[in-house]
Amino acid sequence: MNTTRTCEECGNPIPAARLEILPDTTTCVKHSQVKKHFVMPVYSHKTAPEMVVIEGDDVESIRLANRANERGR
Repeated sequence: MNTTRTCEECGNPIPAARLEILPDTTTCVKHSQVKKHFVMPVYSHKTAPEMVVIEGDDVESIRLANRANERGR
């Protein structure tokens, strides 16, 4: 496996762990075009939480999920 590949954007080395998981990647994590997501438990009932996936740039939804999580405990 090639562990000496560099990022197309900044020229820094791409970590071996990233290449192991994503062998075809051409960028480092900082320059990745993939959006970050958060997975949060929301307790809408007492038996078990629902897992909610929220895009990382959706600040309002993250705030609301945090609020629902705290209220449900």
